[in-house]
Amino acid sequence: MTQQSSKNAFNPAISLILNGTWGRFGDDPSTRITGFAPSGGEVIPGRGGSLGESELFLSGNIDPYFRGALLAALTPENTVEVEEAFFETLALGKGFTAKGGRFFSGVGYFNQVHPHAWDFADPSLVQNAFLGRNYGDDGAQLRWVAPLPVLVQFGVELGRGREFPGAGEVERNRNGAESQVYFANVGGDIGVSNAYQVGASHLRQRTATDGSAFLDYDDITGTSNLFQGRQRIDGLNFVYKWSPDGNPKYRNFKFVTEWFQRRYDGDFTFDTTGVAATDAMNAKQSGWYAQAIYQFMPYWRVGGRYDRLSHGNVGLNANAANLTPPDFDPTRYSVMLDWSPSEYSRIRLQFNRDRSRQDLASGEAITDNQLFLQYIFSLGAHGAHRF
Repeated sequence: MTQQSSKNAFNPAISLILNGTWGRFGDDPSTRITGFAPSGGEVIPGRGGSLGESELFLSGNIDPYFRGALLAALTPENTVEVEEAFFETLALGKGFTAKGGRFFSGVGYFNQVHPHAWDFADPSLVQNAFLGRNYGDDGAQLRWVAPLPVLVQFGVELGRGREFPGAGEVERNRNGAESQVYFANVGGDIGVSNAYQVGASHLRQRTATDGSAFLDYDDITGTSNLFQGRQRIDGLNFVYKWSPDGNPKYRNFKFVTEWFQRRYDGDFTFDTTGVAATDAMNAKQSGWYAQAIYQFMPYWRVGGRYDRLSHGNVGLNANAANLTPPDFDPTRYSVMLDWSPSEYSRIRLQFNRDRSRQDLASGEAITDNQLFLQYIFSLGAHGAHRF
């Protein structure tokens, strides 16, 4: 006799994240970070009340060998975007785990953190400029954790290069792996109250066949441009956590810092009044941030963050006569206070003193004082966040 299966035999955990922000800006928030392009992936809350992305999570074990997860972002523009949809192995053994599908990349530390788990209402400047909100790809990932008393992890990813970092999704019509990511993490406990993690990562990728526009340069000159070539991003990160006797419920402290360096090598085409000029281009830019979060009593946290980008060196060869990249280093200070009456809700007040955009006439930084009031509510089951 055939055994009937229950309709509830497969019952994934489901959660919905509600996220909204009220923002006050002194300057137009749609203006891009000066001198760091492509910057189409920037994330800046809008003026006034705005509904952020609502996140729908579904996850569960498929069988003893695989688990699956889906993250769908419901945007204020009434669209649905599949941000993550992947399977992951549960029983490879020997410390190996494989993942396939669409997922946030292991490049850096912050990139893998979902927006509802951010410590601030917006990403760091270097994340925004180099990777966008969360850089993800369609492909496969393999991780290995060494059998040691401390965490030693290595990982590699091969993807189709769905996104050229910062520029959003691009169409590719080529076989093979168009992007590669390599990362390593080392961490452990120091006594019973302290823990740390150190990480390094490398991303390499080529533009799509038809290239990628440096949007910030378009804004500066009003003339179109195109870059075709290779991009490489190297990153280092450090995370330190403290909680008395290892119990973070009442008091805890977290410090995070990341540094990235981005290099371009390829051909740059600049349209000078209808005449396109093409020559080799190479660039090296960097950026970093440091942030500290302290929960000083149950439910209440305070935090501060400093961001800085370095314009570095940009070589345009013959196109140097047509375009002068901005000699400008964007910076920003941020402070926040949030209240979390439970693990399912958070209200945050944040202030930014933003100097990431340049007045092209005077050459001085535009100081923009920004104020945000944010809510984050979680409905349903939700798994633990990463270290």
